Amino acid sequence: MKDKIKLVHIISNLSLGGAQVLLFDILHYLSKKNDLEIYVITIDSGEYIEKFKKAGIKVFDLMEKGLVNPKIYFKMKKLLKYLNPDIVHTHLNKADFYGRIAAKKTGVKLIYSTCHNYSTHHKGADVNKISIFDYIDNFVVKYSGSYLIAISEIVKKYLINRDKRFDSITDVIYNGVNISKKNYQLEENEIDLLRIKYNVSKDDFLICLSGRFDKQKGHLFLLDALSEKIKERKNIKIIMPGDGILKKEVENYISKNDLNEFVILPGFHKDIEKIIEISDLTIVPSLWEGFGLVVIESMVKKKVVLASDTGGIPEIIEHGENGYLFKTLNKTDFLEKFNFIYSVNSNLPEIQTKALNTVEMRFDINKNSEFYYLSYLSKFQSISK
Repeated sequence: MKDKIKLVHIISNLSLGGAQVLLFDILHYLSKKNDLEIYVITIDSGEYIEKFKKAGIKVFDLMEKGLVNPKIYFKMKKLLKYLNPDIVHTHLNKADFYGRIAAKKTGVKLIYSTCHNYSTHHKGADVNKISIFDYIDNFVVKYSGSYLIAISEIVKKYLINRDKRFDSITDVIYNGVNISKKNYQLEENEIDLLRIKYNVSKDDFLICLSGRFDKQKGHLFLLDALSEKIKERKNIKIIMPGDGILKKEVENYISKNDLNEFVILPGFHKDIEKIIEISDLTIVPSLWEGFGLVVIESMVKKKVVLASDTGGIPEIIEHGENGYLFKTLNKTDFLEKFNFIYSVNSNLPEIQTKALNTVEMRFDINKNSEFYYLSYLSKFQSISK
């Protein structure tokens, strides 16, 4: 076997999101392996590129937009010919399509794709429904001979529902977080200063909803469900870091319903951990979610999480044991669970301890990244014989 295996990861963009964070964490771990030479190709830039570069990961940016754009394929093919990788691994729809075809056409023998959700569009998700995009993706998977990684069991179920033959080529490798983050806690005075920065007092109950402003993430559901209680109690505040296509609509809702003094929109925020730490509760009201990275990002900080029972989230949270679940888009059920947590001021030490234990046992990014490495090695060795 050759001294170094050349590994190229291709992603649609390097904007800040769950897939991008996962990719960085995996490659940060794999970059320590002496037998791997790692590169990243992003199709459409992204503010997260600098983080990869600072970590010593070589990034090529095609700087191409649009879904139907032949330039993406030709640029990708040219770059892959130059890099001559042993393994290509794609992430997200656009990279999956162009990246796998370009890799196949340039003779790459080992192609992977990580499936990060059970939807190929942003309008909705149903694990049992197959869209035109799914049929296209099925064809590309078979044409390229790709292996698939699902980030949760429900994502694997979605893939098998698309084609039963995908069962034999799909492995489940959960997302993860750096467990050492549990040791990096803000000092009490740092928490006080950050809360003052966002106009949050010591007596305020601060809720964090972290995620891009998109229908999937449930921002409007949360605001609608809590608007009356917020005005009634006066000490409940919500911080929503991030940007996205729905942000203007969220801003209009806040203004129209006189919630400006209770809702904080700090914009794109590189250090979500600090916002999680200064919050009393993390709420994840997603309409669908392949995994739910913010859930474990909060749990590793021993934060109580209240999340919708959708997608891969119930694979992380066991209701009443290490967090709380509510029926997706069910306002009555949500308020019942929220009112309980609020009444105890989220002071639930057993839940918090079990939350951390869950992450340590099942969602350690180093352990889960090793599964990627072992998969690469075993399959590369088998095709090299």
